[in-house]
Parts: sequence; structure tokens; C-alpha cells
Amino acid sequence: MKPSISIGQTPLNTWTRRIDLCIGRMTVAIWIFALLVFATVTDHPAQAASTTIPSEPPPPTVNNPSFECSQGTYDLTAAQGGVMHIPSGWNVVFLDGTPWLNSASMQYNNGSCGGSAHVEKIEYSDSLTVQAQDLEWSGKPGKPFDVVVYQQVSVVPGNAYSLSAWMLSLCGGSAVPNDCPDGYYMAKMVGIDPTGGTDPLANTVIWVEDRRNFIENGKRVGWTNLRVGATAQSDTITLFGRIRSPFQWHGNHAFIDSFSLVVAPEAHFESVVSDRLNNQVTVTWNGQLSNQIKNIPNGAYRPLFDVEYREGYTGDWVPWLVDQLAGSGTFTPQTTDTVLFFRVRARAEQDRNLPGGSWPNHRYPGVWVESPLVPIGDNPPLLSEKVFLPMIVH
Repeated sequence: MKPSISIGQTPLNTWTRRIDLCIGRMTVAIWIFALLVFATVTDHPAQAASTTIPSEPPPPTVNNPSFECSQGTYDLTAAQGGVMHIPSGWNVVFLDGTPWLNSASMQYNNGSCGGSAHVEKIEYSDSLTVQAQDLEWSGKPGKPFDVVVYQQVSVVPGNAYSLSAWMLSLCGGSAVPNDCPDGYYMAKMVGIDPTGGTDPLANTVIWVEDRRNFIENGKRVGWTNLRVGATAQSDTITLFGRIRSPFQWHGNHAFIDSFSLVVAPEAHFESVVSDRLNNQVTVTWNGQLSNQIKNIPNGAYRPLFDVEYREGYTGDWVPWLVDQLAGSGTFTPQTTDTVLFFRVRARAEQDRNLPGGSWPNHRYPGVWVESPLVPIGDNPPLLSEKVFLPMIVH
């Protein structure tokens, strides 16, 4: 009989049996775990891997967005004499001329904030009035001017914001019929500097402009909504309001009111499918409103989308679809052997067919989002430094 080999007080064959038992149990456990993982995966074969969606940034805060004298003013001495009352929160830059700026309420109520006099405004009780120097002086009426008000606002870098504001310009005064000469205008302008700079002439400022008078071709235009979107490049962005009156004419004055800055609506492409056989591209887009827009009191906002295209690596973007709901469209290019790019932008617009609706009727544009390039034909001009795979290619 072979001697029994022991480790401590336990025979070696007993240790062997224990090790085999442990290995067996571990093997069973591994197989059970694998089966559970397999079952979990095969139960949801089309489910994408989970990702963490970043939370929406907090709403930005604009100081005195409606230019209310009740929220305070500060005195600014005019170059031509007199003291102007500038609504708090806003800084003034004179780019040309010496126009008169003032709280509209204080202008038309003999220096008092509030009163019975009529005040042009779009919201609440006040606005900012901008008047040409020598407004109705017969010698040299309405000197040309270019003036800017601005305010810096704290934001979250990398997020898109949308600015909506209201302005009214009156070339030749408010008389109807109006005698503003053909070719004369007062430019109403709204801008955002996504870098937070305060120079209105910097090339980082994104501007929108409207040159219509308060009345055009006998039809009243009145207050005009201007809006622009931009992606913040720092923790501060700068909002600009600007009135540029480049012509000398009597009665030239304007009003600025109701700046609204919100987290912008979002747009994206869900697919871009190139059918080379039929020389067509099917584009599908979607998006959503920010929570801040959704929570506007009495708002009836919905997202609408604009889609543009560009043929080749350079050139202008061409409008394709406007005022679209989320959906898709089929695009047929006019040429082959080329590359196409598409871009989409969401806009928050109130549906006037629904009851209610907030006032003023702000509109909020998002920022443009581009698709990957889409090769068309058998020999598209693919540049080595600009080759991207389309989202889906058949």
C-alpha cells in the first residue's frame, strides 16, 4: 500500500478533490454569468449602448432686458448738452455722431419714470429711445449716427443660445404718408459676441439687420423682431443692440425693447442616405426645444426646421426646405460626380393656431448643424484632408 502524503493533517488526495470541486463550481458560475449576459443582449438586439446625456445649462440672466426705468437708470451727459437717462444694465458706445438716448418713459413724461404720456414700447412700461441730433431742426435735420448698447451675460461655454429682441425705426418721423426718401433707411441690428468681447466692430460679433421703416409701401411694419443664435465660446457672451442711421433726414428716431436670451432649440441629422443608383439623397432630421423655451408662461412654441445644402467643399449655402416639422426629404442634385453637404437649424416659433401664446412673440433660432459629406456619382472629388464617411450609404 502506497504511503499517504499529507499536507498538514489533510491527505493530498483530499486536497485534490477539494480543488477539483472548486474549479467545477467556478466553471458553472462562469457559464451561468455568460448565459445571463447573452440573454440580456439578445433580448434587446437593436438597443444602442447607453450614453450619458449632458444636462441642460441653467437659463442665462439678462439684467433689465426690457429697458425699464423702474429698475434704475444712470446719467450720461450728451455731447450736445443735456443729461440722458440710460436704463440700468446697459452700456453705450457711440460709433458715429451724437444721438440722444433716453428712457422713453422719462423722455415723454418730463423726466419722470412713469406717467400718462404715450410711450412706444413692446413690453411693460418703458423702452430705450434713440433720436438723431437736431431731430427736427430746420437747418440740418436729423444728423447721421451709429450707436450701440450692450450687456455681458454669464453662460456655459459650448452651449448654444438664442437672442430675440424688438426694435422700431421711424425715418422721417411718424407722419403718414411718410416722406422718407427712396434709398434712405435706418438699420436696426441685434448681435451676439460668443467670445464675450465688448467691441461692436469686432469680427467675432454675429449680426442680424433689418432696414425696413415703420411703414413700407403704405403698409404698417411697426415693431420688428430680430433674432440670432450662437454657441458660447467662453463663460460670457455679449448682447448688442444697434441703430445705424447713415442719412441726414428729419424725424429719424428709433426704439429698442425686450431682449430675451434663452438656451437655444436643438437640431440634428438622424440619417443621410445616398442612393447613388438613382442619384438621390434622403435626409432625415429631428430636434427639440430647450426646457427654458418650453417653460415660457403661456407659450405655444414648437420646433420648426430649416435645411440648406452646399455642393462642393466651398461656396454658398442654398436654402432647400423651410418651416419644416421633424421629418425627412429627398434631394436630387443637378450634377453627378460631386459631394454634397447639408445643414439643419431648429427654430422655436409659436403656433398661432393654438389658443394662448406668450407676448411679445419672440422667435428663437438655434445654430446650424452640418452633416458629413455625401459623395455623389462614381468619381466624386474626395480631398484627402476632407474625406468623411456619410452617415449611411447604400
